[in-house]
Amino acid sequence: MNQDLRNPFLDDVFVPGSDRLPGVARIHHSAFERVVASVESLVSPTEENSPADFLGRLILVKAPRAGYGKSHFSARIEKRLAPLATTFSLPFDPSRPISWPVVFSSALRQLGHASPTKSVATSLLDETSRFLFAQLTLAHRQEGSSLLDDCPVDDTQLRSQFAQVLSPDHPSGAFGWMDKRGRELCYQASPGFQEAIGLRGSELGFWTRLLMDQQLRGEAGLESLRGLSSGEARERLLQLLRIHSFYRPVLLVADGLDGFFQSDSAGLEIANLLTGIRQSIPRSVTLLSLNEDIWESVFEQRLPSALLDRLDGETETLRAIAPEAASELIRSRLESTPLSFTGIDRFLDRLEHEHLWMDAETKLYPRGVLRQAKELWDLHAKDFLQPSEEDADTDSPISLAGLTDKAEFFEALRDEKPLPATPPRPPAQSPPLPSSSQERGVENPFFAPPGMPPREKLAGIDSIIADIRGTGKRVVSEPSAPSSPSETPPETLEAGDLKVRTISEPFPTAPVAPQILEDLDEEKPSARVSKAELERELKETQKSVLESAPLELQLPRIGELLRIVGANHRGLHQTEERFPSSQTTCLRWAVRGLSVLIGFESPKNVYFWNHLLQHSLAASPPEKISAFSHHSQSFDPGLFASFGFSPSVIGRHIDIIEMNDKELSMLYAADEVRKKYENRPENDQATELITLFLDPLWRRISRPV
Repeated sequence: MNQDLRNPFLDDVFVPGSDRLPGVARIHHSAFERVVASVESLVSPTEENSPADFLGRLILVKAPRAGYGKSHFSARIEKRLAPLATTFSLPFDPSRPISWPVVFSSALRQLGHASPTKSVATSLLDETSRFLFAQLTLAHRQEGSSLLDDCPVDDTQLRSQFAQVLSPDHPSGAFGWMDKRGRELCYQASPGFQEAIGLRGSELGFWTRLLMDQQLRGEAGLESLRGLSSGEARERLLQLLRIHSFYRPVLLVADGLDGFFQSDSAGLEIANLLTGIRQSIPRSVTLLSLNEDIWESVFEQRLPSALLDRLDGETETLRAIAPEAASELIRSRLESTPLSFTGIDRFLDRLEHEHLWMDAETKLYPRGVLRQAKELWDLHAKDFLQPSEEDADTDSPISLAGLTDKAEFFEALRDEKPLPATPPRPPAQSPPLPSSSQERGVENPFFAPPGMPPREKLAGIDSIIADIRGTGKRVVSEPSAPSSPSETPPETLEAGDLKVRTISEPFPTAPVAPQILEDLDEEKPSARVSKAELERELKETQKSVLESAPLELQLPRIGELLRIVGANHRGLHQTEERFPSSQTTCLRWAVRGLSVLIGFESPKNVYFWNHLLQHSLAASPPEKISAFSHHSQSFDPGLFASFGFSPSVIGRHIDIIEMNDKELSMLYAADEVRKKYENRPENDQATELITLFLDPLWRRISRPV
């Protein structure tokens, strides 16, 4: 089977544990952000807590029917929160009993998996153990306890390097010291520390001894936790979760309950377990995710009102998705196929019209939309893989790879070097053109060989006229007598009396004045501005900006410029999105298979940038984040460290675009000139020329990290 024709919509059921998370931010965005924010609020607890803060939260997420993306929704949340919180999947399925021992064994197994923080510790259970030892020691240090007189590590190491210094093989010997002093430290712990962790001295001593054995012997050190009764397992599970929630917030997910449909007892057992966890684990959020029919048959019709009130106190209903979100979902799949941008748009247009997406009565949901797209692909995939007649009459979009390469110019600005000299241009008499299109490379659509019949010449001229009046992608300049050979436009192809050049060449030295149009058509062309004129204006404005007051980084101004110019750039697909804690709109650029998220918030807005980085990590494949920095408002990547992100994670996802004064003045000059032409007939052409002028910046933003 031709792999190009493989249906990209075959997978419409999410497989748990899959790394394929093509998350579409607009789908269930409100519910997603509410759950994420509820967990993030627990990352840095306040010192003064009210009694209500010692209760966890339980959020009920209901969907009208299957296919609304509940499992995918939970997986996206888990991936987004991975650097900040631990997610436990509660083992609820008909193949095993709903009991405390089963849940306890599952929690131990999940804690034993590799740590997402990639620190020296090999598992979350190791990290949790060492954090407990460090906090116990620091609590005694704060009280001036004599038990710490021979402690081999200082407070700084205990706070920031606990995972390393309390490892059994660390040369400091801190683990051996803890093994010797652990019992005394636990039983003499202050009441305040015992209350904070939720364990009495004897319980703290039990877990300290058990976790130290586990550090030395692995799973063999957990033998005493096997074969517990239901009551014992309940107590030990809650104690373990209290210890771990002392280290990191906990998200517990109860999903996949469809097998309990119309069960007489499952609802009561699940409700008792969930409410028990909520009442005992303060830094926890429990996510109960199910369809309406399961809620009604398992819980609503079989539980007393007291338990129902505890389960549905915070309810989120997954709504039907908007047509824009449905289009984004389909587009994310189509981008992995050979379809062109135009082919994707035609596929979406047909899907939208055939299934009445814009009708107010149409209810869209993720799986239904994917199945509609699957059917359309099966029937008409080849129609969209082939260019349409309209596409053949129009020019293909300009990609960033095809734009003028001004990398040397941009590097000169960055290094404060003199600008590179303009390369010499070819003489006016160009060599004769090759006779075959194979020798010429890409055939010039406007080339008219000698001896062409008048009708064919006219057709070629008509296409030139249409091109000039359309997008301005190719420019025709009238012949002029250059004052010197260096003023002759480069790579000029002679076609009769016309000289044709592509937009990928440097700015011309003569204004565009296609006088020949007046002889062919009575209609006058629209007002135009020459490239030379606009480039001269940009450089003069840039010089004026540099000579004015000291430059400062104005992020909203840069954001507005990029939004307007990016919308006119043919080499990329731009969307806008607002994230929590933001005052400005982010831009997402899709270019050459890379997704770039550009933020314009102040570096001081750490919560916004934290949201953005988590969103990047949750995307599949991960998105690159671009942030602007200038000495007037420097962007410090260290701000992410306070949220638990390692430098390697930051380096793989954050691209900081350092701007010097010359580069910043180039942006401000482009913005001023753009505003000058905003309400003039030449606005479209001026915007396109400004896009070309800033090509080095587009290349800088769109390159991989």
